[in-house]
Amino acid sequence: MATKSGDSNNMTPKNSYDPTRNSSNNVEEADLQEISAVNESLDELSNALDFFEQRTDNIIEQLQELLHSNREIRQQLAMEKAELKGVDMEEP
Repeated sequence: MATKSGDSNNMTPKNSYDPTRNSSNNVEEADLQEISAVNESLDELSNALDFFEQRTDNIIEQLQELLHSNREIRQQLAMEKAELKGVDMEEP
């Protein structure tokens, strides 16, 4: 089998990644700083979303309590109104 000179011992793929082979392939410090800044921003956004989610949950809980209270008040008013009508009907 005929081979080109220098090819017989080089069996590595052409697209293999070797970070020690060329410094231009290494991640630069600026890139690492940018990644870190993006991660910090994502953490801040996550914290803000958690805050708003908790606030929304609190508002929903307060609204449910208000709705329950309003239902009780309406029920009491309806009972009082029914009692008053019953008294009025008994009078001549």
